[in-house]
Amino acid sequence: MPPEPPSEFDRLTLGPDAACAKAVPAPAPSRAPRRKKGDLEAATAKELKTMPTALATSGIAVSALILARDIDEARVAGISARDKTPLHGQYRQHMNDLRAASPGERKGDATDAVRERTERNRQLRIVGE
Repeated sequence: MPPEPPSEFDRLTLGPDAACAKAVPAPAPSRAPRRKKGDLEAATAKELKTMPTALATSGIAVSALILARDIDEARVAGISARDKTPLHGQYRQHMNDLRAASPGERKGDATDAVRERTERNRQLRIVGE
């Protein structure tokens, strides 16, 4: 089947020469290679997946991921511990804020066990008096 001659619409929209030219597909856009996540960034992403969507997509969560990435990159770049300390402080504060805002009871800390034991002993003393 021979190719169709260009229509009047083709001549008006594409120009007189473009209507007769062969269509060449545009090259596929090049993508940058995927960056491998560092240890802290991967751990942060994993922990954020356990949180409700509203918290995991909040500004604090995004900032925590960025800080984790910066800390991982600083480790690779060989930046001194003194220069990384503010990053760690901000990261820790962000994660503590997210954990405090997430629903559910947080257990497993040694202070929780001591607090429970102390409370149980107080209750026993009150009942025994």
